Amino acid sequence: MTDANVSDTWQPLRSKMLVYEQGPQLTVLVDPDHPDMWQQEPYCSDLQAWANAGNKIGKYVILFCGDEVRKIAPV
Repeated sequence: MTDANVSDTWQPLRSKMLVYEQGPQLTVLVDPDHPDMWQQEPYCSDLQAWANAGNKIGKYVILFCGDEVRKIAPV
């Protein structure tokens, strides 16, 4: 992700995730060798915040890890 507001912790080599936008969808690809990485902090909180913010403007967050596909639901 090349957004200046996103922390360096989201760099793919560190986070084990690749994040990119596709229209209204924010796509998160999790390295299948590190399937639980997205549930650790600060990633879990960031994903939830992105889902909450996106929901207000018609966007959403989809996470892919191996064969698993999950929508991060806003709260």
